[in-house]
Amino acid sequence: MMRAYRHHIFTGREQFCRLRHLTCVAIAIVCLWCPALLAKVTGPCSNCHTMHNSQNNSLVNSSGPNHSLLLDDCVGCHTGTNTQGGTTPFVHNTGTVDYNTSGIEGDTLAGGTFKYVAATDYKGHNVEGIANTDLTLSAPPGFDGGRAASDGSTPGNGSWSGQQITCAGTYGCHGTHSTSDPYQAIYGGHHKNSQGTAITAPDDEPASGYRLLVGIAGYEDPEWEFTPTAALHNQYKGIDDAGQMTETSTISSFCAQCHGLFHNPSANLTSGGGSPWLRHPTDYDMGNTDLNAEYRNYGGAGHAYLPATPVASSTVTSVKSSVTFSDDTIVTCLSCHRAHGSDYYKAMRWGYAESNDGGLCSNCHTTKD
Repeated sequence: MMRAYRHHIFTGREQFCRLRHLTCVAIAIVCLWCPALLAKVTGPCSNCHTMHNSQNNSLVNSSGPNHSLLLDDCVGCHTGTNTQGGTTPFVHNTGTVDYNTSGIEGDTLAGGTFKYVAATDYKGHNVEGIANTDLTLSAPPGFDGGRAASDGSTPGNGSWSGQQITCAGTYGCHGTHSTSDPYQAIYGGHHKNSQGTAITAPDDEPASGYRLLVGIAGYEDPEWEFTPTAALHNQYKGIDDAGQMTETSTISSFCAQCHGLFHNPSANLTSGGGSPWLRHPTDYDMGNTDLNAEYRNYGGAGHAYLPATPVASSTVTSVKSSVTFSDDTIVTCLSCHRAHGSDYYKAMRWGYAESNDGGLCSNCHTTKD
C-alpha cells in the first residue's frame, strides 16, 4: 500500500518568516557562545554618521558631506568637556579648563588639551583646525628628515616644508603617514581598536596600535587618565637603549619620528657645534643608577607609580602600580611633556619655566626637593 505524501508549497511570506527565524536563532547562538569584542566606538551608527548629509530637514554640513558621511571632523568630535564615565575623549576644551598643578587633578586627559595652544604657540602642537600655523617654527623641533614608522611611512615624506601639523596622515600623529587624508590614515581604527586593553604586539594597521599610533605598544587606560591613580593609568612602552632607537614600538620612538635630533646619542653627532650638546635622557632606565642615587626614591618609600610624572616599562601587559627599577622606570618624552598641549611652556606637565623650585622635577630628582 502506497503512503500518500502531502507537499506544502511555502509562499514568499512564509519563506521570509522562516528565514528570519533561522537568522535570529543563529545570531542568538553567536551572541551566547562568542567572546565579547570591545570596540573603541559604541552606540548607534547615527551618533557619528549621517546617511544623506541631512538631519531634521536641514544639511548637516552646508559645504558638502564629510568623509565617510561623518557628522563632524576630528576636531569637532573631540571638542567638549570631559566628565566621569565619558565615552569620548575631548582633547580640545573651549570652555574653562581645570588643569590644576600637574593636569591630573582637573578635567584634562593624559595628552592634556589643545585649548592653550590656540592662543599661545609654544603650549602645544599647533594642530590644523584648532590653532594657527606656528609663527616661529617651520618644522618640528629636532626634525631630521623624519624616521619611519613600522609600516615604512615617514612624517612629511621626509620633508616638512612649512606644513601645519594635522591630527592624522602625512603631517599628523595618528594613523599612517602614507596618505595625506586624515580619515583614510586611521581607517577602521575607531571600530576595531580596543579601549582599556594591553596592546603588546601591534602590526602595521592603525587600529592595532596604541591610541591609533601605528606600530606603538602600550596599555590604554579606559578613561584616558581622567582620574589617574597609581593603579589606574596608561602604561607606556619603553626600552633601556640610551637613545639608539633599536625598538620601534616604544612611545619615545614614536616621538622621534618627528623630533629625531632630540633622541640621538652623542656618538651620532658631528663635531663643530657652537656649544656643548646636552639633552635630558630618554629611553633610559633609572634602575641603572646606584642604589643610593636620588632617582631610586621615585614614588617614595613604597615606590608607587606617579601618573603626574609617568615612566615607561619594557612590558605593558598590565598596569604597574609600583616600580621595581628593573625595566619599569624608563624615562620617556611623556615623563615631562603632554602629547597634545598644556598650560605651560613647551607643553610641559608642570610649570618648569614658570616656577622657581623646578615643579615636579623632584619626583625623579628627589634630593632637589
